Amino acid sequence: MAILISLWGVSICCFGLYMLFKPEAFSSAIVTFSHQRYFHYFEIISRLVIGALLLLGAPYTRYPLVFEFIGNLLLLVAILLVFMTEKHHEKFAIKAAKQGLTWFRSAGIVALLLGIWTIYASFI
Repeated sequence: MAILISLWGVSICCFGLYMLFKPEAFSSAIVTFSHQRYFHYFEIISRLVIGALLLLGAPYTRYPLVFEFIGNLLLLVAILLVFMTEKHHEKFAIKAAKQGLTWFRSAGIVALLLGIWTIYASFI
């Protein structure tokens, strides 16, 4: 189970590098993705799956409470998204992508560090 958390850490690192080195492309990708018909459902399902994996894998990590917290947070966000309309979700994503352009580089550094930490913490 820890290997799945490590893979999640690797994906966080990849997103972090993308935000760090290509913030405009990252913003554009969010806008493009938010226009897809499956966007809203993908966001809900991915948060449910990742949240569940983090909860199931938490006991096999160095910091189980941290991973339980993140897993529960992802599940809570997924539940909130269920009650948000697709249209509102799309508008939020587009607004966040455009306004977030100024801080994507900083967020990329944080994501990269979080991804590295996640990989480290997933191995006991």
